[in-house]
Amino acid sequence: MTKLAEQILEQAKALSDAERADLAEQLLDSVSPSSDPEYQAAWTAEIQKRLQDFDTGKTKGIPWEEVRERLTRLGRGNA
Repeated sequence: MTKLAEQILEQAKALSDAERADLAEQLLDSVSPSSDPEYQAAWTAEIQKRLQDFDTGKTKGIPWEEVRERLTRLGRGNA
């Protein structure tokens, strides 16, 4: 990490949780997805694997009600 990035990180740590979350979201949005064919192929393979695992019952989804409850608890700081 560059010196400038380290300084920015230290300043960002002084922000509130909400401000840091917003900043992180904006930073992630500013990074464009890679157009590298190897990157795309790796993600395609991972997606296909996850879909196959779901379709065969190896993995299961989480009902929306449970996801919403978890998010509500996280919002209150009770993960």
